[in-house]
Amino acid sequence: MPPPSSVIRVTSTIAALTGASAIPISSSPHLFNLHDYNFDGEYIGWPLQRVCNETQWQPGLTFICDNNSGGIGNIRNFILTCIRYGIDAGASELIMPQIQQRSDQDLANIFTGGFHPFEYFFDKEHFLQSMKSYCPQMVVRQSLVELPYADKLLKRTEFYPKDLNIDLDGCDGRGVNRHLDMFRPKFDNWLKGKRVPTVMKPVSIRFKWATFFEWPVYRDGPEFVNTFGDLLRLRKDIRELAAIALQEMEKFVGMTPEPPKLSAPFLGVHLRTESDALGFWPSFDDQSNGYLAQGERRGLKHAFLACGDSKEGDKFKAKAAEKLNLKVATKMDLLKGDALKRLTDLSWDQQALVDFLVLTKSAHFTGCSFSSFTMNIAFKRHIMTRGINTLQWRSPGDMYSTLIGRFESWYGDWMFMYECMWP
Repeated sequence: MPPPSSVIRVTSTIAALTGASAIPISSSPHLFNLHDYNFDGEYIGWPLQRVCNETQWQPGLTFICDNNSGGIGNIRNFILTCIRYGIDAGASELIMPQIQQRSDQDLANIFTGGFHPFEYFFDKEHFLQSMKSYCPQMVVRQSLVELPYADKLLKRTEFYPKDLNIDLDGCDGRGVNRHLDMFRPKFDNWLKGKRVPTVMKPVSIRFKWATFFEWPVYRDGPEFVNTFGDLLRLRKDIRELAAIALQEMEKFVGMTPEPPKLSAPFLGVHLRTESDALGFWPSFDDQSNGYLAQGERRGLKHAFLACGDSKEGDKFKAKAAEKLNLKVATKMDLLKGDALKRLTDLSWDQQALVDFLVLTKSAHFTGCSFSSFTMNIAFKRHIMTRGINTLQWRSPGDMYSTLIGRFESWYGDWMFMYECMWP
């Protein structure tokens, strides 16, 4: 059975909106907003071009950015951090990043040993075109065998920027890499002890696992920070499913969809209580009470819920109905027929990408303070509404997003996620 004409209409609209390619230098202050079906907006590449033009490039040096794992927040930040270090190191070659798959049966098992291509999550065409247009000095290759003189390659694995430091000098071990001025000379000196790269004697660098939140992003200035992450756009079919879910969300709140205009007032909720949630994270009661308080404060009567555990999701729905008469829907509730089949054919983490996009368009978003998924959405919404020149998002929230949880240990892991997350 063919999809309804309304679904065709919204899908074709989104396809047109999300298919924009890299454009010439633009002074536009905004990327995108909360009131349309466009998840990306125009790509603004001049800040990347500026950084690449200021770099001293090293022929024969290759960076590999595939030792990642986890959900979209961690994987996205690992790849971007690796590329940013690669630019600073002057790596003239980049191997197309791969993505390591989490186990769908055991969410805590983020090392299945299986790697998927870049397009498992992201829009490959957009990434390649953007890099070629704005950072052509870093050539993207599909594999190491494509390198000139690949048979002469010296491979360095488990590279960790922090290891370039002599000692902690009283610093927290998670923050010793913050003096970025010294990264390049330290890295160059480290290379001399291995091999100085040349085209005929290349060297590849593969990052150690968990190099997620290592680069204090605002050292690069707001224009670069607020556009660099747009290299990693989610793939087209994910955007289409999210657009259909938004259309159904408009119906759920009692409105008639009129894409590309989006008007549905709903609370976006990320409930992070799945089986792999860490014990010190906020409990179900702490999270749910905080989320419902945000809905009540803003007078919202409907919510879109993202949670990877259906039982936990049902628990939240029941509590929301009882305490606030808040009507809650998930992507599984909203998508029907072929769209639902397309969703369920995806892996657990791929399905979460649909949640990620829908939540960016909520009237107000709220989620768990320790989640990189939540943090990434809050940061992106800050840019959506303030533009590329805006200063850093401030915890626990702004008028568009609110984090729920503990903030007293801001100097621990949370701080480094806060300072080193690429929107």
